[in-house]
This record gives sequence, C-alpha cells and structure tokens, in this order.
Amino acid sequence: MRKALLSLLLLAACRHEPPNLHSPGHTLVVLGDSIASGTGVGAGEAFPELLAARLKTEVINDGVPGNTTADGLAQLDQVLAQDPWLVIVELGGNDILRQVPPEQAEKNLRTILDRLLAARVLPVLIEVDAPFAGRYNAMYDRLADSYHIPIVDDVLGEILRSPSLKSDQIHPNAKGQRELADAVAKEVEPLIKARSRGR
Repeated sequence: MRKALLSLLLLAACRHEPPNLHSPGHTLVVLGDSIASGTGVGAGEAFPELLAARLKTEVINDGVPGNTTADGLAQLDQVLAQDPWLVIVELGGNDILRQVPPEQAEKNLRTILDRLLAARVLPVLIEVDAPFAGRYNAMYDRLADSYHIPIVDDVLGEILRSPSLKSDQIHPNAKGQRELADAVAKEVEPLIKARSRGR
C-alpha cells in the first residue's frame, strides 16, 4: 500500500505544469465541430453547455458542424479575439470522414497548438478516437506528449463505439454528451483550481 502511494506521489511530482496555466486571458472557449455544436441533441445538451453548468462559469461554444482541422485553424483569430485563457480543441473527426491525410491533420493541429501557446493560451486536447480512424488515433497522444498539454483521451472513442450513447452513426446523444462533459470537466477543474491558487 505504501509503495503504491509513493509511486503515485512520484508520478504527480514528475508531471509538468501545463503551459500558460497562469495566462492573462479570461474566457474558456471550445474550438470544435458538430460534436461541440450539439448536432443530434437538444438546446443546452452539448458538452460545452454542460461543462459551463458544472464549472459555474461561461464556456464559449465555437463548435461548427463540418469543421475540419483546417477550418479550425482558419477560425483561430475569432477564438483568440475572445480573450481565452483556456481553449478546448475538439477537431479531427471530419478529417477522418473526408480522408484528409493524417499527416495534414496533425500539421493543422500542431499549427493550432503553436498559435494558442504563442498567444499565452492553455490548450486542452480531446482525442477523437473514432472506430475507423486508423493512423489518426496516434496523433493525439503524440501531440499531448510533445506539447505537455492536458488531453481527454479514450472517452470520445468509447462513446462513438456505443450505440446507446449515439444519436446517429457519428454524434453522441444526450447521455453521450454528458459523459464527454464529465470527462472534460475532470481535466479542466484541476486546472481552474491550480490557476486560482497561483493568483
């Protein structure tokens, strides 16, 4: 028991503080696609709105149905104009559906992350682990490790593989959105607390 506890403490000590945790920005923004925008669920049931209710703070939902990583990159000026300290990036599903080369999708995501970090914003990445994603799946962990940024992994893949959590072939239903919101909150809540302690 003591050995396990020591291992956990060592693991916690070795974790990097995420970049730009103490950013001067003020808002939380979700940069995403139809999953973020709430396709397939009712008003207020998409994960950004559920996240806002759980965190008791505004979460700006910049999810646009059909957005690829390239579209998200084109949208970045709009996101940065909203003075974010944290941006949740939920992109890549439409790249997979449209068979954008995974190397190009990863390049777009790297450019998005580079620009967010340069603007003193903390990115949080959502892994889009689609059942048929193949080589796309590995890029999310690679990006999170490369940039030392938080990642919400596994959860969206589990939702997309569970018919009971989907409203159609590619979108979560209300229950699926709640599960995604819970997973995102578990990554974001400690960041908010750490940021508050540092002020």
